[in-house]
Amino acid sequence: MKSNNLLLTICAALLMLGGGVASAEEYIFDRFAVGVEVGTAGAGLELATPVTRFVTLRAGVSALPELSKTFTQPYSIGKIQYSTTIEGKLHKIDGKFLTDIYPFPESSFHLTTGIYMGTPDFIRVQNTTPLQGIGKGEGITVGGMLISPDAQGYIKANIKAAALKPYFGIGFGRPVSDHHLNLAVDLGVQYWGKPTVNAWSPDEETWATVTPNDFNNNEVQKYYDLISGISVYPVVNLRLYYCF
Repeated sequence: MKSNNLLLTICAALLMLGGGVASAEEYIFDRFAVGVEVGTAGAGLELATPVTRFVTLRAGVSALPELSKTFTQPYSIGKIQYSTTIEGKLHKIDGKFLTDIYPFPESSFHLTTGIYMGTPDFIRVQNTTPLQGIGKGEGITVGGMLISPDAQGYIKANIKAAALKPYFGIGFGRPVSDHHLNLAVDLGVQYWGKPTVNAWSPDEETWATVTPNDFNNNEVQKYYDLISGISVYPVVNLRLYYCF
């Protein structure tokens, strides 16, 4: 009896993922689905509609929750010792336009292509209290790199990737089907190019790209090489839709 119940549950789940294919053909541009998602791209909202039984369009927004970490950075001016608190923040938010292509009409398997769009600086670093006693052209050493503060006493750095990120992936599930609730899963990558580390240059009043030669700390250079070598961001997410 228990095995029969388990089999029925599995069958019901598969029907939710793959059911309603004929219905998707019937309601071209006439039905929509609103969905929520969670995964490595963060939490998000989507609106989806089929344009043929082979193609579904999706648009939405996804965001990673803001994460922050602080540490105390000592520095000295002459014989006077000071310290400042430096905060690093991770925050990634993207809008997206995606196209699901279903090569097999009787299957929920799909190929996905499209683009994510968001702010390029997904990691920002800045001191929380102004620096004291530092003259023009001077600075403090953070991670083996000398950074000069702006006129208000703040040092600023960030890590940037491309603002426009092409996406390619595969998945299972149809947002629009005979069921009101539909599940879908996706596996893919955002191509965001080569991330760069940047520091604000108050003398030039612009962001300057940091190179490995700017560090005199081997450990920091290893992290720099690791970050700059990651050209794609993996995306694995689970989507739940309400079809109307």
